[in-house]
Amino acid sequence: MSFSLPQALVLLLPLGLFLWKLGRRPGPPMALRWALLLLGVGALAGPELLLRRAGSDVVVVVDRSRSMPADAGRVASELVGLLETQRRPGDRVGVISFGREARVEQPLSESGRFGGFTRPVDAEASDVSAALDAAGALIPPGRTGRVLVVSDGRSTGADARGAARRLAARGIPVDFRQLARDDAPLDLAVLSLDVPSSVKAHEPFQLTGVVQASQPVSGTVRLERNGHVLLKGPFEFRAGPNLLPFRDLVEEPGLAAYRLTVEAPGDGVVENDVGQAVLRVEGPPRVLLLTDQPEGTLSKALRTAGLVLEVRAPFPLTLDALDGVGTVVLENVDANRLGEPGLGALAAYVEQAGGGLVMTGGRTSFGEGGYRRSPVEPLLPVSLEMREEQRRTALAMSVLMDCSCSMGVRVPDGRTKMELAAEGVVSALTLLNEKDEVSVHMVDTEVHEIFPMSPVELGLPLDEVSRGFSGGGGIYVGEALREGQKQILGSDKATRHVLLFSDAADSEEPDDYLKTLSRLQGEKVTVSVIGLGSKKDPDAALLEEIAAKGGGRIYFAEDATSLPRIFSQETIAVARATFVDEPASLEAAPDLPLLGRLPALGLPQVGGYNLTYLRPRASVALRTLDDNAAPVLALWPRGAGRTVAFMAEVDGAFTGELRSWSGLRPALEGMVRWAMGGAGESGEAVARSERRGNLLRVTLDFAPGEALPGALPSLVLLPGDGRSQPVEVPMRWEDEDRVAAEYTLPGSGSWHPVVKLGARVLRAPPVTLPYAPEFEPGTSQEGLAVLRGVAAVGGGVERLSMAGLFEDAPESEGRVPLAPWLVGLAVAVLLAEVAVRRFLSGPRPRRAVAPSAAAVAAPGMPAPAVTGPAPESTASTGAGKAPEAAPTTAATSGDAPPRDEHGVDSALEAARERARRRLRR
Repeated sequence: MSFSLPQALVLLLPLGLFLWKLGRRPGPPMALRWALLLLGVGALAGPELLLRRAGSDVVVVVDRSRSMPADAGRVASELVGLLETQRRPGDRVGVISFGREARVEQPLSESGRFGGFTRPVDAEASDVSAALDAAGALIPPGRTGRVLVVSDGRSTGADARGAARRLAARGIPVDFRQLARDDAPLDLAVLSLDVPSSVKAHEPFQLTGVVQASQPVSGTVRLERNGHVLLKGPFEFRAGPNLLPFRDLVEEPGLAAYRLTVEAPGDGVVENDVGQAVLRVEGPPRVLLLTDQPEGTLSKALRTAGLVLEVRAPFPLTLDALDGVGTVVLENVDANRLGEPGLGALAAYVEQAGGGLVMTGGRTSFGEGGYRRSPVEPLLPVSLEMREEQRRTALAMSVLMDCSCSMGVRVPDGRTKMELAAEGVVSALTLLNEKDEVSVHMVDTEVHEIFPMSPVELGLPLDEVSRGFSGGGGIYVGEALREGQKQILGSDKATRHVLLFSDAADSEEPDDYLKTLSRLQGEKVTVSVIGLGSKKDPDAALLEEIAAKGGGRIYFAEDATSLPRIFSQETIAVARATFVDEPASLEAAPDLPLLGRLPALGLPQVGGYNLTYLRPRASVALRTLDDNAAPVLALWPRGAGRTVAFMAEVDGAFTGELRSWSGLRPALEGMVRWAMGGAGESGEAVARSERRGNLLRVTLDFAPGEALPGALPSLVLLPGDGRSQPVEVPMRWEDEDRVAAEYTLPGSGSWHPVVKLGARVLRAPPVTLPYAPEFEPGTSQEGLAVLRGVAAVGGGVERLSMAGLFEDAPESEGRVPLAPWLVGLAVAVLLAEVAVRRFLSGPRPRRAVAPSAAAVAAPGMPAPAVTGPAPESTASTGAGKAPEAAPTTAATSGDAPPRDEHGVDSALEAARERARRRLRR
């Protein structure tokens, strides 16, 4: 037995003294009172009964990476089913699947049945160590059991033996069952494609490919640069490593991406037939201008300034495309054209890599361009919030949400599409003001009302919206639009809008949608559509037609994580509250000289501007002279980079007098050059990177005599596609003038190392991992050796059969709390004590008290009434009997039974006697 609060037992001493002093009563009641005291204090101490046989916990850890056999999921589900049939009372089974990360598929359960693998995992890697740690976290403290690993043994994370040791310390062994592909007779694999860390434009260099062949074979080699074939031809591979030397010359600065592909008939593992490398071709930092006007005012001004300029139409950005770029200029660019990963890449480029960003205004920029709630918004020196004073007319909006079964699919971060859509609707509703009205309905094959058209001032049930559910079938578009028509026509607001969210691959039953849209158009109601998917999906044309005939906008969200941002963008666009389309005069602000020599007098009017609000600690160079006094040109350093926001439209319908202003071109050049100032690298320290397999090693060498930093630098690893968050790793001293860091690359793709050295950043050469590390040449026997090493740490075994696994698992110690039983028993003892004292105990005899000295001295006076006990005689009479006690007045009066005035009972009886006397009067 154990106690959860043994300190409570100390209460026995004071409570026992209190009971002995004031609650004494002879006979059974006193024994019951002592029992009640012991039970009450014992329950407060939280006693627990330890059971030595309380069952075991078995966690099945299943590898779902790409190197596993095609039927690994089915086999693993069967193994889990066999374990579930062997559970004894108290035994529990849990399931964890893993790739690059671990996901709990089923918590520990005594009776549940595993329904299959549903959680998404990144199959590019298999981190056995992280999966074992997740299994240890799933088994609660105080419980024990076993862990069963179902894997091929190709672990790409940290050494899994460390995690196995942590489990062994808790008495939890690790068993394994290997599921592996059959070893291929022939495996032709590109081990590496080595290029120089960097070269200059027009500089010849050599690159070398290393190809491993399991046996001699005739194959084909193809080398590409940036998608263009440089070489293709036959090659005779011998068994073992083969060196393939190449020579090349690149004329333009930037990042050159090389791809080496080998092919041979009978190759059993085609996933490792590709090698990739990226080469930095150095040159002066260039300006990347993304615009739909390649020959507009902005591009001409930057060319005239002598800047190295690259002009492109907006495209999904990557860090590979931004390598060698000093400043990115976005001229009135919609955020959706950069892609959700591209927005993340742009944020990492500025904050971590020290790049510059210049954003100019217009109808498709800033808030109306979809940058609110995006990774780029925190970079800007202005806030994109929508304040109350910005609204001009009240708005009514009907939101129709697809809740079909496809919305229940989970995205890589673990959330469902429905959860992301609900988050987007909530973010849109928070932008409305008290004068607005809104309704929200979810639709699959029928309409599910969340709330009807309601004024915002009465409060909206946002919690009900955020609990969006996934129903069945597809969305019936015609039914949804009819419900939207019913709701929106019930409002008399000046601006009325219907917003339809639907799956572009699962929009069904349009029915009489044209009739509904015609009616809405006649009532001056607009309809916009957010399609989950792309323009290539089967129902995308229908959604585009609905938006076109409804007079609204169409958005396609290929990445579900962009939904919150798009919902906010559409709400801002409907309100038309963040763009001022009237001319406004400008005035110079104190920070205008930061951009160089610009005329502070004779500033022009702008035809319109994006209404934003200056952030604290940001600098403002130009502001309007209207009632808004809004910033038009603001700038600030952000992270390692710099950002400039120019809220006026450089070249468009709202440029106004700005187009003919003599200071426009110097101002544009000053913005770009100021932003580029954050990208320069100073000092003589040199950062280098090297990849060995999936292990990245980055070193930073200081020049002899250079002052060493007071704090250690750190390595920041940026994913080239922007789909994951940057990773920061501390560096360590290797020599008196060198620091280094190592990091295991989690999957394929390009990676951009950045060394943070105080306020400076140094970009090391990027590296690329052509394929998942688990596809590196190897055999199933090597994987088996890894699993055996993990199992040997804690005494685990190979499980070819699931029979007897629970019998071999150590039993847990169960704890049964006894406090509820003690409380119940205490209540019973309390009732028993009351009953015994009330009905079964006779009146307590009165104990006489010897007369006082005053009574003895005055025999003529009447003796006082004495209720106390009389002292016993110490002398014996002739027959050896004690003398009889003298009778007392209280005893002869018969008014009250004898009582003890020194106890709790006597006080209660005295109170009852006084009550009876009052009643008799």
